[in-house]
Amino acid sequence: MSTRRTRSAVHRRIIAASTTAAVLTAVLTGCTQDAKDTGDGAPPKPSAPASAAATASPSASVDPLAADKAEVQAAYDRYWQVLVAAYAKSDSKGTDLKKVSTADAYVQTENGLAGLRDAGQVIVGSPQHSKTSITFKEGNKLKTAVITDCVDISHWKPVDKKTGKEISLPPERLLRYITTLTAEKWPDGWMILEENFQDQTC
Repeated sequence: MSTRRTRSAVHRRIIAASTTAAVLTAVLTGCTQDAKDTGDGAPPKPSAPASAAATASPSASVDPLAADKAEVQAAYDRYWQVLVAAYAKSDSKGTDLKKVSTADAYVQTENGLAGLRDAGQVIVGSPQHSKTSITFKEGNKLKTAVITDCVDISHWKPVDKKTGKEISLPPERLLRYITTLTAEKWPDGWMILEENFQDQTC
């Protein structure tokens, strides 16, 4: 495999990598009101009944899709964990790649791993993710989610498998970029179907 082809494969997925800890935590927080001094030395009077506030606020603030989003985020995290493990040895054997991805996403990863093996390289370190957002498509037979994320690969680098020497990559490559993934809810859980890397910094 030529250096150009190797760099291209690495650029597409090292310019795109797995998350170490982009974990979504669904947390419902309540608002508290600071007690104010009445100025007459008397203890402050309680504001509106807590029960009324507690009853009115959740119905207005809770995201009805929160549970679905949490499931998608967990599947997304798992997907990237599997990718990191696979790229660290340039092989998906012994990983759950087939359990977390399918279709174009699976093929794309296997092609990238094959390119690394041919070049005698692995990818070490950890990428970082931020600004993750999840939306849902309407009208599909299966529940379908679109995940948009900002990936930072500045600490996730290809190295020579034998020597451990870092591989030189084009200096103009993006170290932070936007990636968009499509996932479907299957009987055994959410599966990543497609991933598109955008040539756009974030």
